[in-house]
Amino acid sequence: MKLGKRGQNNLRIILSLASMAFMIYIGTTLLRQARIDFTEEGLYTISEGTLAILSKVDRPIKLKLYYSKTAANKGTEGLRAFNNHFLYVQELLREYVSHSRNNISLEIIDPRPDTPEEESAMMYGLRRFDLTETERYFFGLVAEGQSGTEKMIEFFDPGQRDRLEYELTKLIYTVLNPQKKTVGILSSLEVMTQEMNPYMAQMMQMRGGNVPRPWLVARMLEEFYTVKRIEQETDAIMGIDILVVIHPKGFPEKTIFAIDQYLLRGGRILVLTDPNAISDRGGMGLGGPSTSPDEGFKKLFTSWGLESPEGTFAGDKSLSGVGRFNRGGPPSRLLALLNCDARCSESHGDAVTSGIDNTVFVFPGVLSGPEEQKEGGLAYSTVLSTTGQGNSYRASEVEFNDQERLWNQFKEGEGDAGVAIGLKIVGHFKTAFPDGFEGEGEGEGETLVESQKESAIMVFADVDFIGDQFAFKNTFFGPAVANDNSTLFLNSVESLVGDMDLMSVRSKGALNRNFDVISEIESKARTETASKVNEINANIARFQRELNELGRQANAGNIALLQNEGLRKKRQLARQIAFLRSELRAVKREGREQIEGIGKFFQYFNTLFVPVLVVGFAIYYSRKRHHLTRGNRLPERATP
Repeated sequence: MKLGKRGQNNLRIILSLASMAFMIYIGTTLLRQARIDFTEEGLYTISEGTLAILSKVDRPIKLKLYYSKTAANKGTEGLRAFNNHFLYVQELLREYVSHSRNNISLEIIDPRPDTPEEESAMMYGLRRFDLTETERYFFGLVAEGQSGTEKMIEFFDPGQRDRLEYELTKLIYTVLNPQKKTVGILSSLEVMTQEMNPYMAQMMQMRGGNVPRPWLVARMLEEFYTVKRIEQETDAIMGIDILVVIHPKGFPEKTIFAIDQYLLRGGRILVLTDPNAISDRGGMGLGGPSTSPDEGFKKLFTSWGLESPEGTFAGDKSLSGVGRFNRGGPPSRLLALLNCDARCSESHGDAVTSGIDNTVFVFPGVLSGPEEQKEGGLAYSTVLSTTGQGNSYRASEVEFNDQERLWNQFKEGEGDAGVAIGLKIVGHFKTAFPDGFEGEGEGEGETLVESQKESAIMVFADVDFIGDQFAFKNTFFGPAVANDNSTLFLNSVESLVGDMDLMSVRSKGALNRNFDVISEIESKARTETASKVNEINANIARFQRELNELGRQANAGNIALLQNEGLRKKRQLARQIAFLRSELRAVKREGREQIEGIGKFFQYFNTLFVPVLVVGFAIYYSRKRHHLTRGNRLPERATP
């Protein structure tokens, strides 16, 4: 049967709709796994460590993603912006589901007011925000295991997007391994002390004595782990999931041998060393600086391929903090204070430092490993470092109290890598006692010369950053976190306690990209400004020395002349300082004008050039279409 023209058109419409429906079905079902991540940071591509952990999921895990989408759509513009983060979390979770061999399921829940879904969100303890008297906002995740284990993420913060994969993978891992881990602390400092009787503590305070208290970071650890104190003289280390070594000095050789054997049995170790530990009461004015590692512990460092030169510190003027080194002195930039921000960790991409941009170190040391990232079965990676402007420097006991001298003598680095103050080593280690040890046999099992399984070590060249003085502050409500120091410590413990694959989960790149050109201009302006400031300070110091010299030469016969000379020099210096400060303002203005010029260029580009381009394209397309229409028009039929 031959269809007419109208029938043919209807058939084409039906076939087009059928083809479209078939293509949508294919795209949403069969080709759902065939997705390509075109983002520069691989935002939707999960890492190898996550894939390894998902491959170990052998029992059902149910994920419940609570998101108040209806409330967000009715809320303010700022609240609606969370929809984008919700879509990102949702798509990333679907990637987890697709790689779990059907062991992980995902349920999206919109907890509307006065519904069972809202009650369940409140029952799980998800963080809620009251928008109105009845409307509440939720954005969290609950993971339920087959055995009844429940773990959750109370709230998804868009500001922590680069850490999202690590948090999700850790959630899956803790559901699979719900048992509480044990942390052992071995230290030459009183990090852990026995709780004293309140009456005895009060008596000691009345007599002016110091009441020994455990460090606050040790109390924080007890909230998440079983914490066990390891005595400095021990024959064997066992029954713990991670060993934390703080300020290793003065350990007997049998303790060092016990640490060596613990590592070779697959142990994980977090080591904090310090070339000048302020937290040690015996340092800085009371017997000289307290240094670690000592010669005994360096035996382990050598076997691990690590070096930490004694009396050598990491400095960075661009990261230097402001403080008073001497009581009563004016606040100034101190090379001893290293205020690490995102620049210290963003190039390394380790989950331990992801989202951490405010850590304070005091006289941090320098760490270095082999030039090759992998050597002898060990993989070395930097966790934390200075910027490329940072460098190492040496300081004597006298120079500790002369920060201005340290500042002026410091030479900035010229490379891109910076100086490492935090390193991680993963792999199979060899013993630091190849010839054996006299006391061997007293510990657990036979003496090992190589690792039985993969082990991990993380080292930071500073102890003070976890001390109460530098990591916490006193408030009306009691001690409070002052910066990200305690978070860095807890993240390090957490990563070592977890699965080796969990340690390898990288952090996603930040979505808020900086403008490299603008950053370069600002950096150049800061450098030029610093040189001008140093020049002004140098002139003031020189003039002060001249005045002091005139004062020593003064006597009753020439005192008036010297005063006049001093006044003349003051006027001369004032004019010079005014001239230099005008140059300083010019440098700042020049950098600001360059940045503003770039902003104006893009403003004009967006408001003028792009519309002109669109209009031009529309005119070109209209003319081309008109030309084709005229070319395809049939000639008029001649009249007979």
